[in-house]
Amino acid sequence: MRFVVALMLLFVAVPAEAGRGAALVKYLPDDATAVAAADIARVRGTAVWKVVYKLAREQNAAFDALATAQPVDKLVDTAVLGASADKQHAVIVLEGRIDKLLAEVKKTATKSDTHEGITFWSNNDGDVAIVDKKLVFSSPGEMASVIDRAKDKKAKGPATLRTLLAATNAGSGVVGGMLLDANQRADLGKQLGAEPQWATVSLAMSGKLGLDLRVHFASEAAAATAVKAITEQLTPETRGRVEGFVGKEFSDSIAVQQQLLFAKMTATLTVEEMSKVISLLKMLM
Repeated sequence: MRFVVALMLLFVAVPAEAGRGAALVKYLPDDATAVAAADIARVRGTAVWKVVYKLAREQNAAFDALATAQPVDKLVDTAVLGASADKQHAVIVLEGRIDKLLAEVKKTATKSDTHEGITFWSNNDGDVAIVDKKLVFSSPGEMASVIDRAKDKKAKGPATLRTLLAATNAGSGVVGGMLLDANQRADLGKQLGAEPQWATVSLAMSGKLGLDLRVHFASEAAAATAVKAITEQLTPETRGRVEGFVGKEFSDSIAVQQQLLFAKMTATLTVEEMSKVISLLKMLM
């Protein structure tokens, strides 16, 4: 469904709590290398979420149409996305009051089918079904595999995605992570002095946005090399430029440290600083 693309945009705008989202990983593609999850029930009332939700609606007409027809942010409590590196296989799982959303999405379906006793609806953009009382979107032709995974009582989902979620900050309402491909590892390795393997992001949403970025390396020595490289780039002049483009609170709050195999960066943005970043990104789009 075209709403899959729209919901993916929302995840990109805000890459659920690791514990809550982990239960939904079993539905995600076996070859998925990226995961994003949002505990929307937890963050929907925050100032930061309102900014993000508004941005998602502005950037995608299909999502805006769905949000106009139904209050998506009030109906969905938890959402998880998993996608393969080539983006050919993607699944989104939503929990909450999903009946109204299904009825809306089915309006664009061009056909329906049944697999293992579960009916799903499709068009050129993808498939949608109710699986285990969850609203599931998938890439075209993927729903049968999703249903098979749901029927498998022993299935836990891709180990890669479970590792990524486990490495996020459990206190955050929004988290995500991705396994880096060879080109990404090489490019980042040139900048950091050591090649990273994967990365996670955790976002704490309240009156401000708390950012926790963790990059995983093969050894503690490699992580130390990366932290040193990043720290050396955070000169007073660099912080001054960041303050000019974004704001003083963000610039002053940027901190980098090593945690065993991780290079960890944390920072805080006010709503005003978030709006400034969004405005800059819109200019580049």
